[in-house]
Amino acid sequence: MYLWGGEMMMRHKYMRGILIGAMMVPFAAQAISPEWTAEKCERYTRAWGMATQGDVAASLSDDFVTHHDAFIASGCTMRGKVCPVTKAERDLADILSLMAVAEGATGSFLPFHCDPKPEAKP
Repeated sequence: MYLWGGEMMMRHKYMRGILIGAMMVPFAAQAISPEWTAEKCERYTRAWGMATQGDVAASLSDDFVTHHDAFIASGCTMRGKVCPVTKAERDLADILSLMAVAEGATGSFLPFHCDPKPEAKP
């Protein structure tokens, strides 16, 4: 009797694992779907427009704006090319990061990345 009960418990755990895995598939598919990527890009583009209104755009370097424009033009798929160097650019990157996460995007969606500076040799 105990062995049979144990076998039933194992089947129950196995089936529960399959059901949980099957329920997760739609969420994983949504996260990588082209529609969701396009929606995130639209939301991010709106956030960029709101965050750069007024005098903010004048304080950004041409390099920052050019790389950022290329990110948006790529459908927000060209990540890691925008390096915020100045305080104004870092502040803007922080604001955009918070806005993107609040809209459902993950940090890996964002275009911001700076290559580490090589260490000075003695």
